[in-house]
Amino acid sequence: MNQLSKNARIRLKKSTRKEFETLVYEAMLTPAQEEVLRLHIASGVSVPIIAMRLSISDTCVRNYLAEAYEKVAKI
Repeated sequence: MNQLSKNARIRLKKSTRKEFETLVYEAMLTPAQEEVLRLHIASGVSVPIIAMRLSISDTCVRNYLAEAYEKVAKI
């Protein structure tokens, strides 16, 4: 993960609910990216559990998160 993505992840984790919602809205995430991001950041669900809940692979979850972090980093 590059530094911009790491900073975006930290920014999301430290944000208030309102700031989180604004970042998610402005990043224009796909529905899948948004769902995975909300589960992981807002609800604290681990990658393997998200993968199991959504019937997708761990790699797919990690890819969605990486894409979401990149989009948030651009804001």
